[in-house]
Amino acid sequence: ITVASKISKRTDNIEGEVQLIEYVATTTANVNLQSCISIMKDISKHKVILNEEVSEMLQAISDNEWLVYYYFDAPWPIPNSDCVTKMSFSEDVLNKIASFTITAEPSLYEKTDVKRLTYYNISYTFKDIGNGNVEITSTAKLTPVVQAPDWIVKKFFPDGPARYLQRLLVLAKSA
Repeated sequence: ITVASKISKRTDNIEGEVQLIEYVATTTANVNLQSCISIMKDISKHKVILNEEVSEMLQAISDNEWLVYYYFDAPWPIPNSDCVTKMSFSEDVLNKIASFTITAEPSLYEKTDVKRLTYYNISYTFKDIGNGNVEITSTAKLTPVVQAPDWIVKKFFPDGPARYLQRLLVLAKSA
């Protein structure tokens, strides 16, 4: 698993300059493309992939689009948070590529008593490259609910995104 990451700043309309965390994690594994798709469509499995408290579907918008709720139990000193997202699925059957995009939609669900992520853009792309192998790429751009201390951010990379893909693979191989 290879991971490239970048920590920078972006301008937010409400808070001004905020932290921006970006990464791309890629791996190739002997796994079935349809198993990967099945795991991603089972939103309850996302909490296993992300090692978080809650991942649940709030609403099926269509056959390929869902409103999803996540609750993140963050390590101290980061406060717990939640995120409401719209997850979309697309598939290019001819080229054997499946993609999931997960984008923050903070206003589409009632506010809870924790801070809510408002900038959360994640994608997972699965490409069948033949011989039973699938290339998996996870791309993320997000702003945490508070600026994370450097030591926490540094501790997360590269192992954090790599663990997400490892957990996804374990689920897909057992599906």
